[in-house]
Amino acid sequence: MAIREVFISGLFNTMDDFKIVSWQKAPGDKVYRGDIIVVVERDKAEMDIETFYDGYIATIIVPEGGWAAPSAVIALVAETEAEIEAAKQQAQGYVQPAAAPAPATAPSAPAPATAEPISSERAVASIPKQVLRWSGCPIKLVRLSSY
Repeated sequence: MAIREVFISGLFNTMDDFKIVSWQKAPGDKVYRGDIIVVVERDKAEMDIETFYDGYIATIIVPEGGWAAPSAVIALVAETEAEIEAAKQQAQGYVQPAAAPAPATAPSAPAPATAEPISSERAVASIPKQVLRWSGCPIKLVRLSSY
């Protein structure tokens, strides 16, 4: 008899948090090893997560729409129906993640350039030419090459 933790497989441990898209099983449902129990999303791709144990979904720790790290416990599976209540008590010790990751602030638009416009002479090397002009070096002394 045992209470098992369900987490997002170690295959994805290098990735950031996952969004729980939908639970395919509800608390109290019987599950068998290999059953798809949850669908998660990362980088606009959805992945099915299977259970590695036979038993009953005792409790869901991370609800639909919630976010979880690859190693975070997202649910508990009880081996028998009698263990479901004990699993619910155990679940209270797990910290539920935030509803969503903090949104990244959008970078502000860069200030408009005030440098002189690019001349029609070989536009490929326009930036190095501008640097040479600002430094006072005559462009005719520099030999330009293409890679």
